[in-house]
Formats: sequence, C-alpha cells, structure tokens
Amino acid sequence: MRKRRSPIAKNLLKNSIAGMFSAIEVHNKPIIAYRYETVVLLVLNSWELVLKAYLYKYHKSVKLFHKDGTTKQFENCLNITVDKLGKDFIPICENLNVLYEYRNQVAHFYLEELNPILFSLISKSIIFYSKFIKTHFKFDLSEEANLILLPIGFKRPISPIDYISTNSVNSKASSELKEFLQSIVNASRRLNDDQIDETIFSDFKMNLTNVTRITNADLIAGIDNTKKNELVVTTIKESKNVVASKSGDAVNLTRDKSQAQGTLIYEELQDGIFDEINNIVDANKILAKNNSKFVLGSQLYYRIYSERQHVSFNIEVYELLAKTALLDFNAPFLYWFTKLPGKNAAEILLQVYDQGKANKIMSLNRISILLGDSASKKLQTKFAEKFKDQVQKPNYVYSLSELIKSKQTDPVLKCLKSSSGKVMLSKTFSEYIKDPKLSKSTLSRECFKIFNEEADQKAILRELDFLAYGDQMVANTELANEFIKQF
Repeated sequence: MRKRRSPIAKNLLKNSIAGMFSAIEVHNKPIIAYRYETVVLLVLNSWELVLKAYLYKYHKSVKLFHKDGTTKQFENCLNITVDKLGKDFIPICENLNVLYEYRNQVAHFYLEELNPILFSLISKSIIFYSKFIKTHFKFDLSEEANLILLPIGFKRPISPIDYISTNSVNSKASSELKEFLQSIVNASRRLNDDQIDETIFSDFKMNLTNVTRITNADLIAGIDNTKKNELVVTTIKESKNVVASKSGDAVNLTRDKSQAQGTLIYEELQDGIFDEINNIVDANKILAKNNSKFVLGSQLYYRIYSERQHVSFNIEVYELLAKTALLDFNAPFLYWFTKLPGKNAAEILLQVYDQGKANKIMSLNRISILLGDSASKKLQTKFAEKFKDQVQKPNYVYSLSELIKSKQTDPVLKCLKSSSGKVMLSKTFSEYIKDPKLSKSTLSRECFKIFNEEADQKAILRELDFLAYGDQMVANTELANEFIKQF
C-alpha cells in the first residue's frame, strides 16, 4: 500500500477542488460527447473527497481508512455527514442522492431531453459545494477563479420545471425515467415536510438575473400524479423581470485574458481529478463508445496499474486493461492475468501472437516459460510452422529457444533470462522474489513515477511485473491448459 501523504485533509480538499473545477471545465466545453455522464461522475467524486476531508478534520472517531488501504464509500460518508451536521446538510444530501441515482442508472437515461434537469441539479450542487468548503475549510472559490457560468449556445435555455411539463419529454418517458423524475419530486417533498425551503436544483430563466430561487412548496404545487403514466409539472412561481440597463456595467467577451472579466471555458483538466482510481476506469467507460478500447492513454494506464489492487473486479474491465497493456502499450499486465479466467487470458495471448510485434512477443515467450515445458514447446512449434519457409526468422523465435534450453531452475528468473544476483533499483532479483511485498510496492511506486513523468524506465517495470506476479503464473494450470488448447 502506498504511504499516505500528510496532511490528509488538506490533500483531500485540494484534490476535491481540482475535481470540481474539472467538472465545470468539461461541462463548459462547446462540443463533448457524454457531457453529463462525465460531469456527474466528476461532481460526485469531488464531493466524496471533500466529505472525507471534513470527516477526517472534524470527526477523528470516524475511521475513514480500512486495513486494506481503501476508504469508506461515498454513501457511507454522506450518511455520516448528514448525521453530524443535521438539518442544514439535508438539502445537500438529497441533491447528491439524486445525482448518485442518475450515475448508477445512467444506461437508462440516454435522452438529451434530461439535460435541463441535470444542468439544474449540477449547478445547485456546485453552489452547495462552494458554501460547504467556505464554511468548513475557510476556502472561497470565488477568490480561486473568477468563473462566470452562462448557458450560452444555439438554443435558448429552458427552465427544468417548464421542461417536464405536460408537453415535454415526460409524456413519452420510460418507466426508469419517470422513476428518476419522481425521485426529484420525492426529495423535494421530504424537504418541504421538514419545513426546509432550500431546493435540490436551480431554476433559471432567459434573463440577466441571479439564480432563480424557488421553494419546495412551489415545485410540489405544480405536480399532478393523478394521470396514469404521466408526471405533470407546471410552473407556479415566476421571478421578477430584470432589465439590463444601458447604464449598467459592460460585459466583455475577449480572448485576451488580461482584459477578460471571467473565464467561460478553460480546456486544461486540473491535477487530482483521478485520485480515486476506479473513477479513471469509470471515466473510460463513459468516454469510449464501447468498453473494448482504453482511450485515456498510456500515462493514465500506469496510474491505474500503480493501484491495481484497488480496481473493482470485473472480468470485462480486467480483460480490457490486460489487452491494452499487452497489445497497445507493452506495459505491465500480469496482475490482471492472475484474476482472469484461463480462457480469457489465453485468447489475449493468441492476439499477441497474431499481432506479431517483436517487443510484445517477448511477454508471450516469458509466460510460456512460466506455464511449463508443454506450453513453451507448443509455442515453439507454432513459431516453426509459421516461419518454416523463412531462412532468417525473427529474433524472438531464437530467444524462445534459448529460454527453453536454459539451465536456470527458478522459472521466474528463467523467463527473464537472468540470475538471482542481478541488481535493479538497488535490490537484487533474489530479494524481489523472496519478498513479494517489496516487488509489488516497488512496481506500484515506479508506475506512479511514470504517471507523474518522473521516470521513463518502462522495461524495468515489465521485469518487476514478472518478479511480482510470475510465481502465480507457474501455478496457473487452468491458463496452461487453455494456452495449449488455443495454440
């Protein structure tokens, strides 16, 4: 487990703020796929981090960290915080619960018509967030960045309450969508029953005014659930009209930062956005058109591998990461193989063979040695058949033959074509093999250095990977049998 940095609350807050700015930046991009799926993910991640910072700072009795290095889940942190802060935090809790429900059920909501509702939920969540960190951490976001949020686009903005009226998308909505919209109503009803006027989302109109303030009573008053399969909302309360006077302050839109009064769009993602490792994996699911491609690049792959043991197990995800490492990045991958079914792992190795790239075939050779004589000789036979008409065969064919003939008795050292006394990063190979914790922690640390651009010794990482997990391949009879069957 990587040593925790101190002070923990300060770093959690820093990463949380960076994540929230990133959510705003992604939202304000003029053209981006899966806008709200991504933004909701980032907003919830930011809230999770700041809630942990709050609990760590103010409630030492709450144990955030588990023995395995993981921390309390988002829902646990949210429930504990509402218990500690009471009535004032309830509207925030309701808002976050609705966003969390959307995140978990996003597959049912691929309708652009939800955008006004999501915009309003997210904008209110950001307002809540700004007040929360100012109250509990004395941090004023307005001093950090003069950020002006305007719904500028090619269509006029629509009030979320207007939008889910009788003639809106809701008349043809799926049962899942109706349930989601009803959850907003139920949250508002609970707040109103508790005599809390603060709402869980912001209403907005086509005028230059501050965020329109509605109450939960206004929202509930406009709902009629008597009609079958319909959720009807009408607007009860209107804000006063605001006219932009000619004598008012000018608003300048300019590319010259020195003359600008605020930032509308800023492209760069902030540091700290991906501190929660599973959010990288989730972000890839959202940004990729399907789950067969890792689109976030090699640098973020190394970030994932640095905390590989904390990636939630899912065969599809582990298979994707293993394929990415072997076929695209030539990066460490063995941890995924220790978890995958033998058939899935063998199919990936066959793809490496079919791809035929020399630097990646080396990993295939090494695994065949670890799997035993039958597997390595099967691969040797496969090479012989493939290159039988070539006088000069690829170097990896001769390399495999040399590995098979090696007198080295330790299978891990044999596959690495090395000796126990070889030194790497101030430790011998023998020390790494005898101390699995040493090899795994060193591998994690060096992967994180690649992510931070503090090192570029990727060949060393591939060797460390075999030193850390090679012994588990030796005992993997299921993979050995599938390897022979596939090849």
